[in-house]
Amino acid sequence: MEDFQKVYIQKMGSRIEALLAAGQRLAINFEESATSIRRLAHSLRGSGATYGFPEISEFAAKTEDAPDHELSSALDELVKHIQTLYEAQRPDREHILVVDDSEEIRLMLSVILAKQGYKVATAETAKEGMDKLESQAFNLMILDLVLPDIDGRNFLIKMREDHRTVNLPVLVLSAKNSPQIKAECFALGADDYFEKPLDPALLTTRVAVALQRSHALEKETRSDALTGLANRAAFAEAFESQRKLSQRNDTALSVAMLDIDHFKKINDDYGHIVGDDVLRHTSEIIRVKLRQSDLLARWGGEEFAVLLPATTEAMGKTALENVLSQLAQQPYVNSKGEQIHVSFSGGVYQVKIDEDLSHTLSQADANLYRAKASGRNCVLSTNDDIEVRPHSILIAEDDDLTAEFVLHRLRKEGYELDHHTRGDAALEAARKNKYDLTIFDVKMPGMEGFELLQRMRSDSLNKTTPVIMLTSMGSEQDISRGLHLGANDYVLKPFSPMELLARIRRLLK
Repeated sequence: MEDFQKVYIQKMGSRIEALLAAGQRLAINFEESATSIRRLAHSLRGSGATYGFPEISEFAAKTEDAPDHELSSALDELVKHIQTLYEAQRPDREHILVVDDSEEIRLMLSVILAKQGYKVATAETAKEGMDKLESQAFNLMILDLVLPDIDGRNFLIKMREDHRTVNLPVLVLSAKNSPQIKAECFALGADDYFEKPLDPALLTTRVAVALQRSHALEKETRSDALTGLANRAAFAEAFESQRKLSQRNDTALSVAMLDIDHFKKINDDYGHIVGDDVLRHTSEIIRVKLRQSDLLARWGGEEFAVLLPATTEAMGKTALENVLSQLAQQPYVNSKGEQIHVSFSGGVYQVKIDEDLSHTLSQADANLYRAKASGRNCVLSTNDDIEVRPHSILIAEDDDLTAEFVLHRLRKEGYELDHHTRGDAALEAARKNKYDLTIFDVKMPGMEGFELLQRMRSDSLNKTTPVIMLTSMGSEQDISRGLHLGANDYVLKPFSPMELLARIRRLLK
């Protein structure tokens, strides 16, 4: 019963904020606010005694039944009592990061949130915000869309691609009343969206609700719902524990990234239900073939991460090659009796002293990338010397500065580039040559990027080649149109080279 009582009180944060917000509006719209207060009080009246808090039920009953002229004082007594219980169960204050270029907004939010008992840190730029996210843990972030160094949506994408912040609740602030921007933010992983000017009461209530949901999610199972494997959070915790143990005992520790080969084709040919069954089948074979001390986690989609304690890179490669061999002997058989042969590409990397999970996974992912480029169905380590054909990229960009910026960076990464300044010339190249990826600017002479995209998709050797569109910041209509015509991704100008490289690598994988 004690555990249920703790959970019940810990969920009071959102109720307190909602009651306070309604109380503040009594003078503005008494009828609506009073109805809200009595509704909330009625809920507490029924649940308080059930969970062992008869005093809550008593104060709630007085509030629900109070005549109009006594409602405000009854509400104050109810909130004061709940706050006392809530604070006693809340030893750790939630830490909130506010990223906004307006000093006035940062100060206002700091004051409002601090009054509610939260610890608040602020950042003026995306870089400053990212630095703080890397150096300390936060429970929630409030993010402005317009920042001096990057579009807030791109910052949101970076956060959701980083395992450390993939589940961090994010509340977005925007001065634009745009349904398109709002929809895009939610699609990119925002948990809530506010238009300026802010309603402080509404904001604090939604902050409390977001934190409550986040805490509930953290207490849920640490496993992937589809496969039953560990999820990212569980893997990250295990990595930190094993890394410290490895350093203390002076033993090797390796990490591998695995990606099922041609999984999209399985989904396309047999449907997503069979695709899910293939994922479960594959994950079970890998799990059984590995040691009990190894940890297999589903990283996302058809990608898995493996933690290999007391294992060198060479040992990890051998172990995963044995898994591949076993997988080849056990194809998945669907309900029609059809055999679906499954393989994976893998990259293994041995952790060095003081290397964090992000860097380790990046190195393992680079080896996985090489395994895919070398033909798939294999596992590569850092020391494997295998010649890999460089990926070819078609670039259609007429702006000299942007082109120079992109070409210099991509050549440095070893890509084979074919650059054109006119859309019609790029289309002709797409008709004659097969590329691994294409990058098109929206505005170009000869043929604009949208027409180039549309015609390439219907009449060229690159009907299925991934396409990244380059467009100016704030051009939501361009983004929507490009995705509708078949673009796989878009990058807003101006952009960082690391952002573009991350998009390219994701699509090439």
